Amino acid sequence: MGELAVTRLDRASAKPVMAQVAGLSARAFDDYPFMRELFPGEAGDPRRAGIARRFYAATVADCLAHGVVEVALDGDRLAGYCAWLRPGAYPMPAGRTVAFLPAAATALRRYPRRARLVAQALARVERPHPDHPEHWYLAAIAVDPADQGRGVGARLIAPGLRRADDGGEPCFLETTRPTAKDWYTRLGFAVQHAEPAFEGGPLQWFQWRDPQRRRR
Repeated sequence: MGELAVTRLDRASAKPVMAQVAGLSARAFDDYPFMRELFPGEAGDPRRAGIARRFYAATVADCLAHGVVEVALDGDRLAGYCAWLRPGAYPMPAGRTVAFLPAAATALRRYPRRARLVAQALARVERPHPDHPEHWYLAAIAVDPADQGRGVGARLIAPGLRRADDGGEPCFLETTRPTAKDWYTRLGFAVQHAEPAFEGGPLQWFQWRDPQRRRR
């Protein structure tokens, strides 16, 4: 592995990077509690991987259009990404949700008995999301398992936090990974709400970060 470069993704030159987002997402989110428990199966289950590929590719594309995406690159290889929606870009209008229909269709086709829980999970992730004040929403952050443990996540999230602080704007996110919740807490996020992501599912934490005065 070479030296990683973290840069803001530009829509004009995003195509070769976006082509790698789906595969990286399938690997990075395979053990994510929300995905693993909502769509059960063995590690690397291709059914779950297919859902993750479509959902997170749509998420990053939406953030590229309506927010900011930072990426970590090892040469031309994508090692991780951090995708934010800008203040006012969430909740999504109906026209933008169309891009997520392939992921929903894949989920229902591959896990038809989980349809009720999928609907419940979507409702529970929407309900605690605050309308005001407007804020940056961390829609997704992922690091390839091969690159984890190298501080890539910290380097990816740092530009977004600086941007929010410089603009005097808060940030919001949710996670079902306990270690991630603790990591976000160290970055200044506070838990606002917690509940199971769906009936019988993992606990989901909703975290808020007020803008912080940067040291000179």
